Amino acid sequence: MSLLLVLLAACLIGVAGWGFQTVMAEVAKQHPYQPEEPMSLRFEVEEFIWSSRAPRALRRQYVATQACAIPASLCLGGLVWLNETHPNTRIWGTLAFCSLSLLFAGLLAWRVIRRGI
Repeated sequence: MSLLLVLLAACLIGVAGWGFQTVMAEVAKQHPYQPEEPMSLRFEVEEFIWSSRAPRALRRQYVATQACAIPASLCLGGLVWLNETHPNTRIWGTLAFCSLSLLFAGLLAWRVIRRGI
């Protein structure tokens, strides 16, 4: 069961990362210059994806891929629950990952509702 959860979490995180990199590539195309630091491009992704410059299809793809982080966090919480031997760490670790999942879901839903998709 643990191996299945690890593989599922890795795949879901990979899909979320792929979606983010796709948007980063589109942001890089929009700039006539290449920034010296690729980190500065990462900060522009959120601003770009919710602006009118981003195509609607790209925005939908971004939302779908970022939504994969929610079940990935739940998978990690399940891993903590199954494999941790200390009861307090087991409860708090699982609670932390489930709370993170709720935070991801809430933030993504708030952005989608606020800015539309």
